[in-house]
Amino acid sequence: MYINKLLIAGRYVLVKNYTPKRFGAPGRRRKKRKMETPEAMARYNDRKRAEKIQMLMLLNFDKGYHVILDYPKGKRPETYEEAEDNLRKCLYKISRKLRNHEKKFKYLAITERGKIREALHHHLIIESDPLILKELTEVWGNHIKLSQMYEEGAYKDLADYFCKIETKEEQEKGKSRYHRSRNLKEPTVKSRIVSGPLKDDPVIPNGYEIIPESVVSGFNDFSGIRFQKYMIKKSADGNLKAISRQHHSIEVFKRESFWEGFKKKIKRKIFGKERRHG
Repeated sequence: MYINKLLIAGRYVLVKNYTPKRFGAPGRRRKKRKMETPEAMARYNDRKRAEKIQMLMLLNFDKGYHVILDYPKGKRPETYEEAEDNLRKCLYKISRKLRNHEKKFKYLAITERGKIREALHHHLIIESDPLILKELTEVWGNHIKLSQMYEEGAYKDLADYFCKIETKEEQEKGKSRYHRSRNLKEPTVKSRIVSGPLKDDPVIPNGYEIIPESVVSGFNDFSGIRFQKYMIKKSADGNLKAISRQHHSIEVFKRESFWEGFKKKIKRKIFGKERRHG
């Protein structure tokens, strides 16, 4: 028995399989539970944060832009707080300008201090829209570097980059800080309980292909339970109806409570008696 959890972001589906804490994996001994260390918890939180950012990128920024906002000489902020204030003001001004055009502004953003010169700058993820680029240039100026986002690896490397501890000021807090617009779509979450054993190899439904570098499996460092995680992508010629019909893991299984089962059993007995006497 294991839990199958799906996070659906457009054409991408993140599959998570793991054994419930109260059940062991058939034929596999559960590892001993370990005490959480601050370093291990920080790594775990970073992985969860990077996963969250990756799903937001896949769902909201299809073929979007990765933008670097830099500063001219003599106008570069000296403190992280000053740079963050500049970023917030920039995002607010762009949102206000786009509102006049009845357009919503979607973004992900972080402030980073460079490793060599320790120069503060900003990274943005925005939609591929000429109007957004126009307003961004008017607000920030010409110190902008623009590059197209590529889906290779399902944006994992870019999400990891956004998740890392980006400045010395943030190291004391132990986590990265990123900005996001409130209008970003969230992935659809579906889960079910599977009665069969958890297979070693990923299950890929018809019409989907797997992202090879996304496959991770093993035992949780803290709880000792077995887990499996991978991402699949809908093929260009994939048929969604065929997938839903042929592959059961796309459907959601709702576990029946004891009382629901008891009520159904009583109804079957009552209806059975009525039919016999009728």
